[in-house]
Amino acid sequence: MGGWVALLLVGVVVGGFVAWYAHYPFVPSKWRYGRPDSKHRPERQALAKARRARRKGRETADHIVAEAERGFADGIEPFRLRVQELGRAREELARQGSGQEVKPELWLWPLGLLEHELLFLKEEAAEGQGEPRKAVDERLPLAGVTVKLDHSQDHVYLRVTRPDGTRRSQPYPRHQEIAADALVEAIHNQVVQHEEFCRDLQRRDAELVAEIRQAEADLAKAEEGGRPALDKARERARTVRARADAGLRTARDTWKTDAGGVRPLW
Repeated sequence: MGGWVALLLVGVVVGGFVAWYAHYPFVPSKWRYGRPDSKHRPERQALAKARRARRKGRETADHIVAEAERGFADGIEPFRLRVQELGRAREELARQGSGQEVKPELWLWPLGLLEHELLFLKEEAAEGQGEPRKAVDERLPLAGVTVKLDHSQDHVYLRVTRPDGTRRSQPYPRHQEIAADALVEAIHNQVVQHEEFCRDLQRRDAELVAEIRQAEADLAKAEEGGRPALDKARERARTVRARADAGLRTARDTWKTDAGGVRPLW
């Protein structure tokens, strides 16, 4: 108990000394006038008011810029979305894929026909005791492909000529001649359809390119039209911010103490 009393007495003594020391004439006045109970309370309150005004001014400036940027973004949004939509449409156009199966009842192993490709199939051994599985040996885009049927005494040959002039042939027994001829005809007709499809793609792609250019021009025009208002708002915000900063600076500069203009600690 005695120890606590001693500590309390020491604290009282030290506190009294500090209070006396702070009011001693040779102590820098900024230590005295920076305390809440100093006689400069009105000036400190004025400075606090200036700080609040600066904070509010900066918030107002930020709000002005945010509103202007939001209005600018809203104004160009339809044009930006249009550019993106057309860009996606063009990308989708390029992803035509292989297409659906065409007349699978006419397929003769190992040849298969899709809307945009001729398939050369093969069998691959399955793992374990499973049945061999079918796999694609070659995918041949139909553009520029030609096919014909040649005959020998015992076989017919379905000869495929690639666009680069190279060939690949598939023999069938002579008794499959009619079926092979039907497949040749189906391939030929599908090549014609595929090439028309490709021409349509090229036309549509050219249309999309033109539409994208126009949409980008419209977007640029919208941005140009909205930029002056945005720049004006930013300039107004700079003015508001500068005015708020100047108000606080003035309040700080007019704060005077016995030490010759030292600003308060808070």
